[in-house]
Amino acid sequence: MRLLLCIDHFGPGGAQRQLVALAKGLHARGHQVEFFVYHPHIRHFAPQVEALGIPIHAVEKPGRFSPAPVLALARLVRHLKPDAVLAYLPTPAVYAELASLVNRRVPVVVSERFMYTSLSRLGRAQQELHRLASWITVNSHHQRERMEALFPWMKGRLSTIYNGVDLGVFAPPAGGYAGGGPGEPLRLLAVASTARKKNALGLAKALGTLARSGRDVRVAWAGVPTTPEDEAAKAEVDAALASEGVAGRWEWLGKRSDVPELLRSHDALVHPAFFEGLPNAVCEALAAGLPVLASSVCDHPRLVTADRGLLFDPADPDDIAAAIARFADLPREERAAMARAARYFAERELALERYAEEYEALLARLAGRHGAGAALEAAS
Repeated sequence: MRLLLCIDHFGPGGAQRQLVALAKGLHARGHQVEFFVYHPHIRHFAPQVEALGIPIHAVEKPGRFSPAPVLALARLVRHLKPDAVLAYLPTPAVYAELASLVNRRVPVVVSERFMYTSLSRLGRAQQELHRLASWITVNSHHQRERMEALFPWMKGRLSTIYNGVDLGVFAPPAGGYAGGGPGEPLRLLAVASTARKKNALGLAKALGTLARSGRDVRVAWAGVPTTPEDEAAKAEVDAALASEGVAGRWEWLGKRSDVPELLRSHDALVHPAFFEGLPNAVCEALAAGLPVLASSVCDHPRLVTADRGLLFDPADPDDIAAAIARFADLPREERAAMARAARYFAERELALERYAEEYEALLARLAGRHGAGAALEAAS
């Protein structure tokens, strides 16, 4: 198949990483893959694409409401005649859907890469525009169920495809689970921004409760503020840690490029977010064979079952503390069994090969359906 993948740019975001990984997988499976971007100066992942000889078609978007990307994409689709177009993220999806108005024979798949808690008028309009798409994918079952409830017409045109994780990069230590057991300091790793929705504040309060109960728990948080609001949230966490008397048990690691190594050197991942789509941090921890302590929200109960970790109520710091305490009391053998179950789940459900296969099957089915339709139209 000849496939055109659309996204805003090649920055270091999760959606960009996932689409580049998918391009690599589809390319390895013999498909002719090409990219369309409209912020070509953002190039974090571009060298990986170029190294494979995958063409990148780019137009510079001159302003926020410019029609240039839509017009350029419509011309490109007419020229390339791809078997299918796949767009990640809301704005690229809008552009692909509008461009499809003059290229109705080419199926368009749009992919939501987030979980929304509410919709503005603009957001609702963007969702309604998905009527122009041949198919919609999401990366969590929770989001699919939410969209089907809000927009019943999406049923039958919407499916969940989980993200893929590089199981070679995110892998357990050579000797298996490297964590400790009861009586040793518990080392927890969090990988997230400092946005309030990630709930570092709830974890900080739980850390105080654990300290008062005599438990030695240490938290390392990898991630940085990305907005002034995130900076304010981080300051609230620092104030809470000082108030609880546990500032020395919390380390801000900042932005890190060694997350696989960090996962292999901690006892568990902790992820206390109030809501999520499909968190890369949780998926990568499972792939690294690390037990996960996570909020009981969205798809977390599907990812973190009792054999792979523990769940808690993110709105209740005492419940967070209780879950951490239960994990701290587990014998090392039980933690190691969780680690093995986590890796097995990742190999079965989160491998890059599975990710590419699911998209390949979807795109091939849609391309075949449109091809048959075009043939009938030409014969009539």
